[in-house]
Amino acid sequence: MPFQGNSDMPCEGEVVAYNTVLIYSCCIMRCRVIRMRQAGVAVPKYALKERASWAGELSILDMRDDGVNRVIKTARLVDESFADKRIQVLFEPHIVWMNEGRFTLQGFERVLQEGRVVEYAQSWLCTVETGEV
Repeated sequence: MPFQGNSDMPCEGEVVAYNTVLIYSCCIMRCRVIRMRQAGVAVPKYALKERASWAGELSILDMRDDGVNRVIKTARLVDESFADKRIQVLFEPHIVWMNEGRFTLQGFERVLQEGRVVEYAQSWLCTVETGEV
């Protein structure tokens, strides 16, 4: 479960995002996203169809990150499947491939584990949803 910033400390296993300030924003697109890694280890391709996905508005922007004390690129998906519109974050994303309304972003995520922040490699399989935004 991602950390929502609703409390002082995230729970064990939640994705962690440091305080950030928006520097530049580009565009927003409606996507469905599947995480392609678990704790940094690639999930077999045949198992990706079984994985949970999120639907929402994806944006890639440059933000000031207090954790590394510099501006970094960040992919953010505002997940609409929850009432509180949770935000999934992928740090330093880059496009690996793109074809026929799908693309893969590769970067890393931060997770609170055993009381400390751990960074794992992560890839998102993104499917662009057509229709109203």
